[in-house]
Amino acid sequence: MTETIDLIFNVTGQTIYFDCVEGRPSSITSVAVFPATTGDAGTAESATTGSAAVETNPNTTVSATSGAGENNPRKINLTATTGVAVGRSYLLTGSNSEKEWCEIVEVDTDSDDSDVYARSPLHNAFVNTDTFQSTRISISIDSTWIADSSNISDGDGSPGPGYRIRWCYVVSGVSYVKDSYFDVCRYVEQYSVTPADMERFLPSWRNILPTYHRVDGGRKLIAEAYQQVQFDLYSAEVSDSLARDREAMDELVKQKARELILFQRFFESGTGAEVADEGRTQYRARLESLITRTAAMPMGADGTGAGVKVTGTSIWSR
Repeated sequence: MTETIDLIFNVTGQTIYFDCVEGRPSSITSVAVFPATTGDAGTAESATTGSAAVETNPNTTVSATSGAGENNPRKINLTATTGVAVGRSYLLTGSNSEKEWCEIVEVDTDSDDSDVYARSPLHNAFVNTDTFQSTRISISIDSTWIADSSNISDGDGSPGPGYRIRWCYVVSGVSYVKDSYFDVCRYVEQYSVTPADMERFLPSWRNILPTYHRVDGGRKLIAEAYQQVQFDLYSAEVSDSLARDREAMDELVKQKARELILFQRFFESGTGAEVADEGRTQYRARLESLITRTAAMPMGADGTGAGVKVTGTSIWSR
């Protein structure tokens, strides 16, 4: 999925990027940045510098039969592992145009072979010379533009992104136009929850993880929990980038991660619905106590970086 990028105000060397689902682009026609409320016929922002480019690596081939039918269908034998990053997803394309996205959880640098491991087993078999590629395109952010405080986009408290990027690129001779979004913030609200934190919070965490999430201790599930928290805040018309209490945000992520894993276990086993419902209830109670009802968590009221306690509104108010 295409996530909204958070850029940090007055920090140079940042880029905006887009992962093309159609395949690796042969060229990039144009990139334009607009305020989210400005149409394509309006004035574009001078937010970027230089030319857009396709990510150089990885852009390699399969070196031996990999995937479905092999002893380890998660293993991908590659000619080179240059540029492969754990946690990123890349595109495998077969000789018959079969395509499969794979999230990489391990890069083997200890053996004579160049191989990587996908999170889950591949559903297709890939043979020698099939391609393994990044489809990411990117462009650099202008250092003067990012240092202008008037370009901070989260100061109005809106949970929606402040800027739209219009990407035009070519894949296999076909032109595509796509949109993606970003914000400029003084602080990028993220989470600090680790698998060790989840183990303390829910002692059975590592034991009840789904099979293909055990390799990284459930980090991807924690990341998904944070994303779900973001959308719950969005529903409450709260911007996550304006939250000014990292510990409270981490508490919400832990509660949401527990809800996700208990719900997953209920579906796998067909039992434990009460436990799954309890996890959901506890998360909702914490969300309401911190944000949606009592508004106890300090929030940024503008683009200065300061946080204030927002007065909660009774659910009986009109």
